Amino acid sequence: MEKLTYLLWSEESVSGPDAFRDRLLDALPGVLAQNGAMQLKISVTDSDVAAGRALHLGAQAPDAFVSFWLECCQDRGPTEAVLSNLCGRMAGYLVVESHPLRTETPDGGIGKRMPGFSLVGCIEPKEGVSHAEFVEIWERVHRDVAIDTQSTFSYVRNEVVRPLTEGAPAWAGVVEEGFPLDALEAPRAFYDAVGDEAKYRKNLELMMESCNAFLSIEKVDSHPMSEYRFYA
Repeated sequence: MEKLTYLLWSEESVSGPDAFRDRLLDALPGVLAQNGAMQLKISVTDSDVAAGRALHLGAQAPDAFVSFWLECCQDRGPTEAVLSNLCGRMAGYLVVESHPLRTETPDGGIGKRMPGFSLVGCIEPKEGVSHAEFVEIWERVHRDVAIDTQSTFSYVRNEVVRPLTEGAPAWAGVVEEGFPLDALEAPRAFYDAVGDEAKYRKNLELMMESCNAFLSIEKVDSHPMSEYRFYA
């Protein structure tokens, strides 16, 4: 079993983010399952996360993030063809997934919008940090800092093994962090410090120090998205 992830950019002809979301939700689950895809997840930048405009970082700005598992990534041709027909551009990666902080799909929630929002961040090492050092800091240090200083209720770490599509940006990982909806536009809610200014400033400082220790900050591409799961 291998996990495949795809960042998608909408075609210019699609009339708005909600139309692109609906297009993916309508078209992908059935046909991807027919081609062997399992545990499908679709995350989209739509009107439900519009309040989080201040959370957008990076010039690449994908409109959606799709992930699923296949028995063998060599058999991805049909699934990639489906994705390609629904978007203007895509970047695919084979990844290793881990769940430092897991949230389950709510009962009756298959195919429905998950609570809160998912902050999907594409990252790579800062200059002078080797890939081995990048992974070690991410796993041994930054994970705990991110969970301790933010209001995250889920954390999925996708370490990139290799790109699957031509021209895919050279990101080393994709992070999916679940936040409550009020964190979209309230920094103190984002940093789990509502009503506590000292805690907010301390958590912000700790998070920035951790990020600067191993990430190429200028290349971070991070965007709030609505998440839909098609598995229990």
